[in-house]
Amino acid sequence: MSKSLRLFFIIIFLGLPLWWGINVFAQKLEDFFYTNVAAQEEEVLNQNAAIEKQLESMKPSRKEETDALEVGARSAISVLIKKDGTEKVLFQKNIQEKLPIASITKLMTALLVMRNYNFEETVEISSEAAKVENEQGSGNLRVAEKFFVKDLLYFLLIESNNGAAFALADMMDEKEFVDLMNITAAELGLEDTFFVNPTGLDPENQQDLTNYSTVEDVAKLAIYILKTEPSIWDIARFSEFDVYSADGILFRKLKSTNELLGTMPDLSGKTGWTLRAGGCLAIIYLAPDKQSYLVNIVLSSEDRFGDMEKMMDWLNGAYQWQ
Repeated sequence: MSKSLRLFFIIIFLGLPLWWGINVFAQKLEDFFYTNVAAQEEEVLNQNAAIEKQLESMKPSRKEETDALEVGARSAISVLIKKDGTEKVLFQKNIQEKLPIASITKLMTALLVMRNYNFEETVEISSEAAKVENEQGSGNLRVAEKFFVKDLLYFLLIESNNGAAFALADMMDEKEFVDLMNITAAELGLEDTFFVNPTGLDPENQQDLTNYSTVEDVAKLAIYILKTEPSIWDIARFSEFDVYSADGILFRKLKSTNELLGTMPDLSGKTGWTLRAGGCLAIIYLAPDKQSYLVNIVLSSEDRFGDMEKMMDWLNGAYQWQ
């Protein structure tokens, strides 16, 4: 065999494996490069998503240039409820101070009625229920008048009728009903809340205990109702409502005690006032981002509606909502 032929075979013998090896290595290097790039790209996307989620959780963000809010109410809170159910406190003042809550009590009364009563059951107004004192603007119910349970809820939540609260509680037995109010408060984690009646009225003896809570606990109750029994807030959105007795006769037009209805989108709320409690107000409405809800509470206020309007205006301007 000639030298040139031997050289040819040597080149073939040694070159082909080398060429194949180089190609395999190059392919593996290319696969590694693209796999690594894809992994890096996925990591960047995940990091960006995490950053976006973190930024979203921070919204609304407080504007540094805005002044702090000052309200005359002794205690106040604003809680944002996001569409995923998470909560964020946007304003607070003495949120754990125990104070009388007046007719804010009726939120718990309404919750127990929703949970335990047949809406179509008829309630006959007793002489005791007819005598119960009402806030200004709420007319007394008449002895022996009959209403469906569902209709008494409108009395309860729109005009804050104390006779309706008593009549509903008395269906179960008032003491048993109040005991259930306190049991439910404990179940909901309202550790600083206590009830002695279903109305929120001050006791005749001013030295006796009255219904009390904190704005923090009231906010928890309001949020729980929003999530589980939203029809309570739906009823409280009515500024006026025609109510009928059980026999279908028009009884009267109820007018809400809440002066702020209609001032904010989807606004609802519950008022309260007694000499001992002062002005109380629980408000829930659609937040400026149009996706969340704001729950605002004020207790022991000389101007509950003015304090609440001030809070709502401040929240709108003090935070970046978009």
